[in-house]
Amino acid sequence: MFYNSYTVMVLLVLFIAAICIFIQKFFKKYLESDQYYYLKDITLVAAWALCGIWASDRSLKITIAAGVAAACIGFCQKVTKGKNLRFLYFIVGLGFSLFGPRIAFVEFAQGEYYYLSYFASIAISTLWIGIFPIFFQEIDEIPGMCGLLLTVSWTLVSIVIMLSSQNLMEAVQLCIIGMVLILAFWSRHIHAYRRLTEPLTALWGTLFAGLSIFGVSKGVAFYTLAVLPLGLFMLPLIETSISVMSAAFSPKPTGNLILYRKLLSKGMDHATAVHTVVMVCALIGCLAAFIQIGSASSLVLLAGAISIFIITWVFFRYSTSSVRRQSRRPGLWGIRVDNISLNYAITHVQHSINKGTEHCMIVTPDALAALRSRTDERYRKIIRNADLVLPDGAGLIAALKILHTPIQERIPGVEFTEHICKRAAYEGWGIWFLGGAPGTAEAAARKLAEKYEGLKISGTRNGYFEDDETDKICSDIRESNAKILFVGLGVPKQEYWLEENLDKSGATVGMGIGGTMDVISGKLKRAPRIWQILCLEWLYRTIQEPWRWRRILKLPVFALYVMLTALHIDKFNYDRRDENTEIY
Repeated sequence: MFYNSYTVMVLLVLFIAAICIFIQKFFKKYLESDQYYYLKDITLVAAWALCGIWASDRSLKITIAAGVAAACIGFCQKVTKGKNLRFLYFIVGLGFSLFGPRIAFVEFAQGEYYYLSYFASIAISTLWIGIFPIFFQEIDEIPGMCGLLLTVSWTLVSIVIMLSSQNLMEAVQLCIIGMVLILAFWSRHIHAYRRLTEPLTALWGTLFAGLSIFGVSKGVAFYTLAVLPLGLFMLPLIETSISVMSAAFSPKPTGNLILYRKLLSKGMDHATAVHTVVMVCALIGCLAAFIQIGSASSLVLLAGAISIFIITWVFFRYSTSSVRRQSRRPGLWGIRVDNISLNYAITHVQHSINKGTEHCMIVTPDALAALRSRTDERYRKIIRNADLVLPDGAGLIAALKILHTPIQERIPGVEFTEHICKRAAYEGWGIWFLGGAPGTAEAAARKLAEKYEGLKISGTRNGYFEDDETDKICSDIRESNAKILFVGLGVPKQEYWLEENLDKSGATVGMGIGGTMDVISGKLKRAPRIWQILCLEWLYRTIQEPWRWRRILKLPVFALYVMLTALHIDKFNYDRRDENTEIY
């Protein structure tokens, strides 16, 4: 009966995994990248829900139900950006503690037991379940980190459970389901430049916490299935604690994941830094297991860790080369667009600042900017020589898709600016705002400083100045030691100005943000979500600024040129000298 249950469970899980793989393969060619990843997340959560429905054990059902409920909270977090819903994870933990397995006692190595009172058991179990989704979300701030650490930790904990002499049928079932689904969604979890995002971090964090409690409820020593997770996550826990303490008592907080940022500052690339940090965590976990479960079992665990190291390294290298191959694709009419995620773009900025790069120029072209590049040679060369070219406009993204060079994610200038400021608040980077009408730069800086506590505003200046004032402005920026310079002078003036003066300003990163400054300051309203989904942000802005209708009239011209290019009729001849230049 015992083995029959395992056989049925494995067959059901494999059947679900096959359906998940089919869904991924079928819809990939029909959906935009963000829609595709959203579908994958929903499919993964649904797969877990089906496994929970078909599970025969009540504790297993409750654990999976808690994970699915946490994932739903994660979806709400993703939709309601800026709202703190993390307290709901502790409500999920409370429900799990009341109706499912919980930490009722602690067994020490000498065979001694310490029994917890009912309320203490509920409280500890609730905190244990509630804290893991939050902790996973903190780690997920670095693209690729949480997915890789999850895969390593789940695999190692599964090895420990398989090696256990105790009857842990429910825990083994949970391990098998988790491993099969991780393999079915391998590219979603093992990728150097993608975050798991809130839904999946909540799902896996809750399941991981529940998995470690299973052993305690069955009489296995608490140190076996609790010390191992603590060992695996010891480094991030220590770094997070240091970050919290420094944020509370120091004017220059250290920020999270200190080792990762130190590796970047030493010149290590993002993928290698992420992989190194995770393997350090795996080594600490193996050492903790060696102390607790004996040398023989620890050798198996270490062998598993080494195997994971080799396999994930291959996939990380593959994903890195894949991103680079995509970024070498020609864009539109001689300009290039970086096919990267928002999170990787933020990491690139951080790497440039930590490494002390001479200067890093960021451009966010839209459809009209691409159209301008056909006739404005200087502007075209600026875009081609920029360190990052982030696709902002929906029209440009649609054009690239028509030309069979789709990008994985749209990166609006407003969102990228705010994410840069959020990271700057952690890192202590100074930011300078230049541009806009009198008072606009100051208002934008003030609102961002209110939103992101600790953000250092190095200076502001409106965009109404004469050419002979430029040297004085650059001198002020240099003296302020600002690391990031946002320029809102409109396209293409802001790009011209940055090309000529970014080096003189002393700032490491320069970015033209156009009307973003007006939106952040409150002078203009950003289009509601439904307008963004329908790709009508341009119309919403035109309603607020009717004078822009002259620019809108150029959109049909852009569409015409795109169709001519797609049909290979357009004979536009751009300079091909930089055609093979790599943009990372």
